[in-house]
Amino acid sequence: MGIIAVVGLVYYVTIARLPQEEFSQSQILAAYDYQRGYSDFQVVSSTNRSREFTFSGFDGETVYGQLTLPDIGAPPYKVLVGVHAMGRSYPRWFNDAVKGRPTITNVDKITGQALRKGYAVLAIDARYHGKRKVPEKPLRSIWNDMHFFGDKSDYQDMIINTVIDNRTLLDWVEDQSELDANDISVAGYSMGGQISLILGAVDDRIRQVVSIVPPFIDNKIARASPLNLVSLIDQARVLMIYGESDDVATPEQNQKVFEAITSQEKQIDSFPADHILPVEYVERVSNWLR
Repeated sequence: MGIIAVVGLVYYVTIARLPQEEFSQSQILAAYDYQRGYSDFQVVSSTNRSREFTFSGFDGETVYGQLTLPDIGAPPYKVLVGVHAMGRSYPRWFNDAVKGRPTITNVDKITGQALRKGYAVLAIDARYHGKRKVPEKPLRSIWNDMHFFGDKSDYQDMIINTVIDNRTLLDWVEDQSELDANDISVAGYSMGGQISLILGAVDDRIRQVVSIVPPFIDNKIARASPLNLVSLIDQARVLMIYGESDDVATPEQNQKVFEAITSQEKQIDSFPADHILPVEYVERVSNWLR
């Protein structure tokens, strides 16, 4: 299922039918608590500068991902964690096409720019995505369950557990002498933009957040809503980019999330586009990353 299939009218019809939830910020924050650490890290394949790897996450699930090192500078390298869109997978951050289908989000070009700026780039598969697909829970069913029955549990758990998987990834970064655990950034597109905002809010190891066309989530799915957590981003630099005619978040909704961020180093940009931004947005991301 492609990125277009999981956004748009279905999203809004679904969300409109769900009741509002009432949780305090501390209750929402507690959903992202976990036992720090990882196990069984293995390099599955490697080239001169890249490694595909697996490890066991906080709940024993196997996490799949890739690390690519820059060919400039010297370790320890600053780190950019990439978070893919719904319906995509981590290879999108490293390839301009996967299985013959182009990477229309252009996140592979963010990786290229980051590597040229001396970043090591890391990305893992979200829950129910890529090598972590669950036949009994395809993404289309997760959305259909929400749409017809108001069952938001699988979607909510997907977001929460993917955030925690990325926190576990940061635990691994802290153990790598070639990576600078004091200089970690996160960037994400669509669902990845949603996850990036939440990760930046719940984990103070993140120094820079780039959130690209995140969907707007209100208290109908309160624990997966960046709006309920971004006030905790008070130190990290934050860049938000959105499409002015995007059907998953209006300019006003994006501005509402942006204004809730308490960091003094924040910026919001837009393009006259829908959910798929023109490739020119990549340059803005590159220029913004330190």
